[in-house]
Amino acid sequence: MLEFKQALSKLHASETFRDYQKKNASSYLTNSLHINEWQINYFSPKTHLITSFIINSKIDSKIKKKTLEAKNQKFPVLNKNKIHIDVEKALSNSVNNASSNELNKSNGVTIIIIQTENSIPVWNISIPTASLKVINIKVSAESGDILEKSEKSIIETR
Repeated sequence: MLEFKQALSKLHASETFRDYQKKNASSYLTNSLHINEWQINYFSPKTHLITSFIINSKIDSKIKKKTLEAKNQKFPVLNKNKIHIDVEKALSNSVNNASSNELNKSNGVTIIIIQTENSIPVWNISIPTASLKVINIKVSAESGDILEKSEKSIIETR
């Protein structure tokens, strides 16, 4: 898996992002999602739009872009300089703190989000299991500490 900061660097080096920045100078990084590839989201307070950039690990891939309307919503800034724990370390911490019995039944899909909570960058890791449960673990991207851990039935999460 491509590390988040590598994906972010790849995005910042792209012509697609440079063109976006020229037109949206006040936009800022707000969060990112990983399910097989990175989706890095920027919010423009001027236009109230979220622009998502899709980055996969292929070196020759093009950066894809989509825009969503986000009226009357505020999104916290994700400060990349506060991210000291990479996603692999956060995943390792998560696996070591999760129910190993449930993880063994997992279908291999892991949903990873990096977001800001209370001014702290947080890895929010969700692992669906074969027994229709979701293991959710929040890890501080600053310190690597487990902030929260839960295991819920998919039916409960509705």
